[in-house]
Amino acid sequence: MKINSLGAGREMIELDLVEACNLAGIYHSDSDFERDLKLNSWIGKRKHRCIEFDVVTYSAELERAAADGIEVLITKDKT
Repeated sequence: MKINSLGAGREMIELDLVEACNLAGIYHSDSDFERDLKLNSWIGKRKHRCIEFDVVTYSAELERAAADGIEVLITKDKT
């Protein structure tokens, strides 16, 4: 997990999908529906975005998320 300071007291939490699932209390035995509910509950009303991690586009995606006021940025590996 990484916390990016956006200035004016704003922060954006950046974490990968595994970290987000762990923080949300998701287990491998959970159904897809239960996983979605837990992740949604953990995110709450915070503005969020999920992106595929790509070295080439990462910086631009990070800047775009900051400009859009994203509070939780979840990255997943490109598959």
